[in-house]
Amino acid sequence: MALMMEEKYDDLADLRERAKAEVSKVVIGQDRTVELLLIAAVSHGHVLIEGPPGSAKTLLARAVAHMLGASFKRIQFTPDTTPAELNGVNTIRAGEHVFLPGAVFTNVLLADEINRTAPRTQAALFEPMQERQVTIDGKAHKLPDPFLVIATQNPHEHEGVYPLPEGQLDRFLFKITLEYADAESELSMLNLPHNGLAPDMLGEVRPLLGVVGLDKAREELSHTVVPDSVGRYIVAVGRRTRELPGVELGVSSRAMIHLVNAVKANARLNGRSTATIEDVREMAPYVLRHRIVVTGDTTVDNVLLDAMASVPTAVAPPVSPVS
Repeated sequence: MALMMEEKYDDLADLRERAKAEVSKVVIGQDRTVELLLIAAVSHGHVLIEGPPGSAKTLLARAVAHMLGASFKRIQFTPDTTPAELNGVNTIRAGEHVFLPGAVFTNVLLADEINRTAPRTQAALFEPMQERQVTIDGKAHKLPDPFLVIATQNPHEHEGVYPLPEGQLDRFLFKITLEYADAESELSMLNLPHNGLAPDMLGEVRPLLGVVGLDKAREELSHTVVPDSVGRYIVAVGRRTRELPGVELGVSSRAMIHLVNAVKANARLNGRSTATIEDVREMAPYVLRHRIVVTGDTTVDNVLLDAMASVPTAVAPPVSPVS
């Protein structure tokens, strides 16, 4: 799609405010979700958004794609969606073998109602999400960079759905529960220019990143300091989730890597070059909640609270200025 020249920004803290301002031109009252999607984009993560119909999941994904300066594709999952529609297929044209790319060959893929498709098709996303490539007939095809999956599901649908397996959930950096906006935000929505039901302002959302800007943002993350005490706290909390009563499955080693990446990005978005234990506590619910399986009367939220409360913490390291 044709995009305007990317805007300039000073650092990730500045980018955070600019991103919220741009997305709010079409989606009002979801600033926290915009921040989390920005964290995912700069830290190579994917996001699962769970929310009721009409809560702007699709519109939010489109607006974020515009803000990132990225290409966007949407695929509506149904029981008969095939792996080939996602990853592509080899065919013969004019006597030559030709690869026809699937929906994953984009920067931002909206996997709408991902739990409505069969496990075989869900599994077709494993390689793209983890390896940033697809392998068709033994040949690997690299995906564009960035590649961000924003998957949605409706928690109120119980018929004709296929719950995501733990292996699939573990590939999502965040799971976000999207609620309806507050009353003032919903009132503001009424005043947006509309084309039918959708706000007619997507074209006004200015791109802020692009490839060069994304590289700059990732460079900031690579120079973010994670003190030993913070790293040890992440590992201790993760391991503790495997030991608590009522836990059938605790978090994986991959989850800890995802958590440290989110922690670094959260520090940068708040204008700091050093991560703190408070960053861990802020990010842990979004990163870890969907990876924990409990039994009986145990709740995932209680497991997380117990894990973070029962792990001794050292004095938080001093906050250094942004380098």
